[in-house]
Amino acid sequence: MVMNRGVLLLLVLCFPGWGRAESLASFPADLSQLIQVKQSVIPGKDVVLSADVPSYLLETIRMYNWINEGQGTRLTIYVPKEKLEQYRNHGPYSDGLSAVAIYEEGNVVFVTEHLAGEVLYGTYNQAGQDISDSHPSLAIDTCYACHDGYKDICINGTCGQLNSLPVR
Repeated sequence: MVMNRGVLLLLVLCFPGWGRAESLASFPADLSQLIQVKQSVIPGKDVVLSADVPSYLLETIRMYNWINEGQGTRLTIYVPKEKLEQYRNHGPYSDGLSAVAIYEEGNVVFVTEHLAGEVLYGTYNQAGQDISDSHPSLAIDTCYACHDGYKDICINGTCGQLNSLPVR
């Protein structure tokens, strides 16, 4: 059965527990056309973190420090050129691809897309294969739970300090 994304979005919104087993956002057609806006690190699982690390960062680190066999990984965030200002201000976002976060050494690509004002998430490897069912932390429901749980810092589907997001 082939279903267009609008119908899928409607079903997901009407039946929240249904349909999130696979990525909802599409894998970008050409990653090389995106602009790098931020780079950080997910430390390895044996790194002791300072007590003053914000809770949303602690949860992110705990959730993803298994990637790259627990050795840590670079996290690089890319945005389409036409969405740079939207990203800097956490939206509102126009339809289409909004941001891509890549765990470089872990071969994990998180995609954030918007459709009719709603955020869609996807989890892929760098070859574009959906990997959202390969680990609980990569499940689309996990994306929604985390982003919804940190609404003070995750606004309109992207996370970071409002108006302080670096954009080159």
